[in-house]
Amino acid sequence: MTEQKSTYRQIFKATSIFGGVQVFKVVISVIKSKVIAVLLGPAGIGMLGLLTSALEMIKAIAGLGLDTGAVKEISEAAASENEANLSRTLQVLRRCVYITGAFGLLLTLGLSPLISQWTFGDRSYTWMFALLSVVVFINILSSGQLAALQGMRRLGHLAKVGVLGSFFGLLLSLPVFYFFPDQGIILFILLSSLIILIFSTYYARKLPYKKIKLSYRDTCKEGWIMAKLGIAMTVSAVIGIFTTYLIKTYITHHGGIDEAGLFQSAFAIAEGYFSLIFAAMATDYFPRLAAVNKDNQRMGDEVNKQTEIGMLIALPCLLFGLFFVSVLVQLLYSKDFLGAIPCIKWILLGNIFKIASWSLAYVLVATGKGVTFMVTNLISNLIIMGLTLAGFRFFGIEGTGMAYLGGMFLYFILMLILAARMFKIGYSGAFWMIFSIAVLLSVASFFLQGIPNPWIKYPVGVLFMAIGGAYSIRELNKRMDLKSLLQSKFKRREEKEEE
Repeated sequence: MTEQKSTYRQIFKATSIFGGVQVFKVVISVIKSKVIAVLLGPAGIGMLGLLTSALEMIKAIAGLGLDTGAVKEISEAAASENEANLSRTLQVLRRCVYITGAFGLLLTLGLSPLISQWTFGDRSYTWMFALLSVVVFINILSSGQLAALQGMRRLGHLAKVGVLGSFFGLLLSLPVFYFFPDQGIILFILLSSLIILIFSTYYARKLPYKKIKLSYRDTCKEGWIMAKLGIAMTVSAVIGIFTTYLIKTYITHHGGIDEAGLFQSAFAIAEGYFSLIFAAMATDYFPRLAAVNKDNQRMGDEVNKQTEIGMLIALPCLLFGLFFVSVLVQLLYSKDFLGAIPCIKWILLGNIFKIASWSLAYVLVATGKGVTFMVTNLISNLIIMGLTLAGFRFFGIEGTGMAYLGGMFLYFILMLILAARMFKIGYSGAFWMIFSIAVLLSVASFFLQGIPNPWIKYPVGVLFMAIGGAYSIRELNKRMDLKSLLQSKFKRREEKEEE
């Protein structure tokens, strides 16, 4: 029982740490979005979304997914406590990211006229994508440093990179928007990437690492081991990014760049709202799962614990978000973006299924089933893209949110089937109870927003939030003994103050 509580506390701690980081990033994002929204309007947000999607797609192709494969290899090496093997793995990673980074730079530079044509319909933005080639190189180097920290589970250092990188990136970039409004977005992306590289490099150098003699032939051979999983992950990432890119360009061409801005803002708010949970999965859950990937029973235990904690944290946040979505939109952007609200509410519901399905999807990655992950990701993205294009055609921006919910539900069913057949892993009765209550309260809150009578809507909404919050606290207390945890925290703080 003590070991169970310790594991739950560890998951909660990781989620709390990266939840705090994400909250800080949201504050930074509020300032950034406000500046862009005020100076450039929805068109500026749409421009940022298009450039970001293109950048992510090129980085995913050139990077070969080495960061994902490296996290798995580094996690296994760290768990084996073999210092020489760990140093060798870190050295291979560091050499490989320079090679893939240079490839990404040359690829972006060479294709910049074509990318401008595909994205905006002409080649007038070629210079922007030429500058993005430097960003691709920087981002691939940063991803290698972050993968090393993640594989070693240096959560504190990862959190500091996120906080410091976001803060100083924005601090240095704000004057750019003021003095160079036309070039502000591209210069902001460049400066932000450079700051992340500086901090990630600084903390990565603190890892226990000894240089060893390693030929470039051996580097390529061992790098290929990382890349085998990474390439499958790259294809999966490219599929997802390319799907989003196609959707955004479709909306831009058939609805205008303002509509693309509403679409971008809706997904940025709704998905970013739960980024603390997804960030914890990527940074802490994945390495833990990779360390026990040879034992299906232990993996199943990790899956259930992670998803239970994630769902319990998400529930009160989801109910709050559904009830105050209009406040969030105006806080993060402006009144010009209120048209995104119906879409956001559908996406928030879809994230319930995303949390549950991602916990199972990480099992495929942790066990090296990259091809299977790639195929399921392709199927999922094709379904979501088809639903989204149809949804936008018939229901506008709100239809894209409906499509997201439908796509996430189907992906959840697919992951349940695969996990059961391939690994004999399934969700526990405790999870299904939490999941059912979360769906029930969330759907009720969703439809509650349509009631015009404020004397019914607001009191019932507050009641739902109180029920969801009380339930989450009770279930978290069962798993972690929150009372004793808080008491020990206060006790340690008092002892430090006395010293």
